[in-house]
Amino acid sequence: MQRRLFIQGLWSLVKAAAVGLLTLAGGRLLRSGLIPAEAAPPAQFPLRPPGALPEDQFRAACIRCFLCAEVCPVDCIAFPNRIEGAQPPLLRAPGAMQRQESAAPVWIGDDTPYVLPWKKACIVCMKCGPACPTGALRPIAEDRESIQSQVRMGVALIDRKICLPWTRTSWCGACLTACPYRGEAITVDHQGRPTVHTEHCVGCGLCVEVCPIRYKAIAVRPPFEPDQGQVRAE
Repeated sequence: MQRRLFIQGLWSLVKAAAVGLLTLAGGRLLRSGLIPAEAAPPAQFPLRPPGALPEDQFRAACIRCFLCAEVCPVDCIAFPNRIEGAQPPLLRAPGAMQRQESAAPVWIGDDTPYVLPWKKACIVCMKCGPACPTGALRPIAEDRESIQSQVRMGVALIDRKICLPWTRTSWCGACLTACPYRGEAITVDHQGRPTVHTEHCVGCGLCVEVCPIRYKAIAVRPPFEPDQGQVRAE
């Protein structure tokens, strides 16, 4: 009798576990179908919030608790499931009618926190670090010197082929105005042409957010390789 009850109880546990796994898998499948991928402009990259550990350590430590996003005053921290695009524009030969093939990456966000600077950049307020319960985001003091010496979300790169002052199309100055370390991380010459000084750039992405060029004349390259997903051909 006890053996029969034990077998019945074990069978109930197996059925409950199977139902739970099916529900979890179905929920993830439904979520992936309902939530569209974030679309990045050409040559843009997702960034980790300030103070993030090296990528492998960050992914291992992050528990996806969303606390960093809750304390962010500008809502720049997002948790995309995947991020599509972010590839330089397709090349065209002179007089060509058809596009050449180009590989466009699909980055696996995996619900970990990213900053997508073309949508909303980081203001380096450093509130996310103390809120992180696992140390995936290191707490960094909010003073100017500590931030500049310890935060490296990436390094800004200027595409001089489309930057307005560099193409002599018009004066701009948007990136210089937005940069929290203007005069150090970004300077302009006598013709208003901006230059990034990598040793002072914290990679916040404010220059990307304010760039008026449609495809953004400036991008922040992160210190990790964000292409985690499959590559599709255009």
